[in-house]
Amino acid sequence: MGRKAGPHKVTKNFRITPKENQQIEEILQYWRARRGWHNHKQYTRSDVIGQAVGEYWKIQRANHETDFKYCGSCGQPKSNKEE
Repeated sequence: MGRKAGPHKVTKNFRITPKENQQIEEILQYWRARRGWHNHKQYTRSDVIGQAVGEYWKIQRANHETDFKYCGSCGQPKSNKEE
């Protein structure tokens, strides 16, 4: 019974500035405000950091695989201003 176990997580420590801490708290407030009436999901700081790392990884991978010819965020071709 109960909920199925999630993926294994490794604990890491990060040093962040007060501004970054405030930004994480604001993102949590946005997520909680938009989750809807009957949604009781608990969003955590780990959720915010996990999503940020995933997005950054996706962008860097796309930049590496396409030699910076395509935007890693949206997939559109980048304009070469040097040519």
